[in-house]
Amino acid sequence: MRAVWLMLLLSLPGGEGVSVEVPRMVNGTVGSPVVLPCNFTSPYTGYTTFKITVIWKVKEFYRGPVLFNVTSRAINEEGFENVVHSNVNGRYRLAGDPRQSDASLELRSATLEDTSQYFCRVEVKRQGLSPYMKETNPGIILKITGPPTILNMYIQAINATQFTLVCLVGGEPAPNIAWIDPQNQSLPVNGSNTPVMRGPGKYQVVGELHGPKLGGNYTCKATNSRGDVTHKIYFAGVTEDRALLKVIIGALCGSLLLIIAIVVGLVMWRRKSGSITFVRETRNQPDSSKYVY
Repeated sequence: MRAVWLMLLLSLPGGEGVSVEVPRMVNGTVGSPVVLPCNFTSPYTGYTTFKITVIWKVKEFYRGPVLFNVTSRAINEEGFENVVHSNVNGRYRLAGDPRQSDASLELRSATLEDTSQYFCRVEVKRQGLSPYMKETNPGIILKITGPPTILNMYIQAINATQFTLVCLVGGEPAPNIAWIDPQNQSLPVNGSNTPVMRGPGKYQVVGELHGPKLGGNYTCKATNSRGDVTHKIYFAGVTEDRALLKVIIGALCGSLLLIIAIVVGLVMWRRKSGSITFVRETRNQPDSSKYVY
């Protein structure tokens, strides 16, 4: 049913009166503004009383969610105003002037999650005349890239002797991860002990270092075409951990032996005290055999 309505909408009288042009792809960088170009033509260009509505959608043609909706209208014979109807999270603004056939959109402070397909829709209306409308299909593919960011580093312990260093990194393109040991030696990249895999997030990777032996600072270095970043994590070392474990076990054993010795001493003292008291009480008892009734 929706497909039928869509076909009817695109076949409205005057539907071919507006032409809309956009590039197939636009690239952007994390943290920077990005402009999505959109230019159009309409038969009402020579008039001043018509309204131009610009609608930008994302993900899906016609049915995708609306990100930005604005109408340019005349306020007098020479002046115009842009009335914004919707602006999701306040992240968008017109980068062009609809009165100059420019419906371009600016996205502020792009993120990796902004990577998607965007659709520009232009509606031109003049009172008493047929409306014209057109939405681009296909839309603009926006590709956002960004330098690596180390999101987290931590140590996984399977038991007292098996450890894994973990480095969680975000970025696009997917960063490469390398490890540098405490002796400033670079370890094999993506080897059997240094695997790199996709992370829990869409634009994340995880680098692991299995079985580190040396004690000291290990460095995780993440690199892609947009830059690189490093971060350190301290690992005590397997030998230090064993020594510490021995100290803890020794302290616990010593404490346990001391407690046992104290308990044994108290028991022996109580027994000894009890026997002496018994003997004294026995000696003080009168000997009934000495009395004759």
